[in-house]
Amino acid sequence: MDGAMTTRHLFTIHAMLHEAAGTFGDDLAVRDGKRSLSFAELRDAALATAAVLISHGIGRGDRVGICMAKSIDQVVAILAVLTADAVIVPILPTLKGDNIRHIVRDSGMRTAITDDVRADELRTSAPALPLLLARDICVDPGNAAEPAGGAVPQRSIGDDLAGVIYSSGSTGRPKGIMVTHRNLCDGARITARYLGTRRDDRIGSVLSLNFDYGLNQLWQALHTGAQLHLHELVFPADLFRFLAAERITVLPVMPVIVTRMFDARLLRDWPTEDLSAVRYVSSSGGAVSRRMIENLTRAFPAAEKFLMYGLTEAFRSTCLEPDQLARRPTSIGRAIPDVEILVLDEQGHEVGPNEPGELVHRGGCIAKGYWGAPEETAKRFRTLPRYPGETVVFSGDMVTRDEEGYLYFVGRRDSMIKTSGFRVSPTEVEEIATRFPGVDACVAVGVPNVDIGEDIALVYTVSTRVDAAEFRRFLRDQLPTHMVPHRLVPRPSLPATGNQGKIDRQLVRDSLLGAAPATDSSRS
Repeated sequence: MDGAMTTRHLFTIHAMLHEAAGTFGDDLAVRDGKRSLSFAELRDAALATAAVLISHGIGRGDRVGICMAKSIDQVVAILAVLTADAVIVPILPTLKGDNIRHIVRDSGMRTAITDDVRADELRTSAPALPLLLARDICVDPGNAAEPAGGAVPQRSIGDDLAGVIYSSGSTGRPKGIMVTHRNLCDGARITARYLGTRRDDRIGSVLSLNFDYGLNQLWQALHTGAQLHLHELVFPADLFRFLAAERITVLPVMPVIVTRMFDARLLRDWPTEDLSAVRYVSSSGGAVSRRMIENLTRAFPAAEKFLMYGLTEAFRSTCLEPDQLARRPTSIGRAIPDVEILVLDEQGHEVGPNEPGELVHRGGCIAKGYWGAPEETAKRFRTLPRYPGETVVFSGDMVTRDEEGYLYFVGRRDSMIKTSGFRVSPTEVEEIATRFPGVDACVAVGVPNVDIGEDIALVYTVSTRVDAAEFRRFLRDQLPTHMVPHRLVPRPSLPATGNQGKIDRQLVRDSLLGAAPATDSSRS
């Protein structure tokens, strides 16, 4: 590699990995509680594991699923797939059969890397999919063949596909969002710049490595030389002990994580650990309530709080600066570096101050579109006459902008439910629910819950008697945890629209909101 290169000029993850190894060398890169790897060791492990993947027939552009518990092996597997010029397809470990089958088939997945715990679920859900067990292919850097580079061409460029990240869509099936190496590298540079992430930071990786926000912490570590400390959140007390023991300085969270951190049922006593090392907390993925901000401020009084808004199709769009938090606690902030945010009406014209319009993202980190879905891509990834030849992303989120340029979330243009950091398509829930004997028709809607964004409520009619407890058990067995309805509401009938007799979702939701508790935030 050209020694004159610096990370600001690198546009692929494998190039960023090589540069990190050369620049940061023996510095700690990643730790998972059992093992640690330096940047040089991480590169060697990724190269050696990439060579193993190539020996199994994985080639440039092949989609490779990764379904694993958070660990150093998962980090190595992710980097190895990208180093082998292949494409990562993260599979959330809690997904069940239908969703796994769809992702495998839709992506044209060549193989999947998994661990012993998740292998049986993958074999049951996709029996024809070849599996590679992480314990067999993830090479310890001490055992890496020398030289590994000759077996791993690393021909990808920045515009090549790096990942297909599945996110639920209004069509009822998760859509694969195509992100490039350049998207990931630019995302690392942009976020590190406005958050101020630096070489002496220790990032607390509490988020899942199956989505863009969690993965960005890995890319930021490679870009800046910061340490990445992996932690699987189960009990709040363990998390606070982890933060103190590892002297974590950077804590990325989502609202659902904040809720769990301070859940009085699990955290009986306020943490007494020394958490003064935390210098900033960043949040994205849903509404942040005043109570959450108060808890974060009490636990981390010296830390700056960055509240962000983003969508996987463009990774990150806005950020509310810490000095604006007290003045504008419900704002989603202003555009991040290298991004322009437009607020447009249905005719594509910019709306005035405090008038609602659709948030349109222009500039950095825009994805390539939806995998194998040109019609869906055309709806969201569009051009504007004022920017000929340029693609912008129509978010589907309605916002307002005040006189000083700060944005405020109003609601979704479509019917997506945003819960616990996930975007859930109602039709995915409904498709499973109608398989239960006796359920005639149903509609899933989101009901505001300040702790997690929205609760999922399922309103249904029956043709025969349905035992509610058995119905709930069925839904828990068939759906991922974050998609299981919190409320089951039987009704004698469902309201229909005057147009073709379709279920009137808005009327169903409105009928439930009368009994729903009020929220103290409108953030998305």
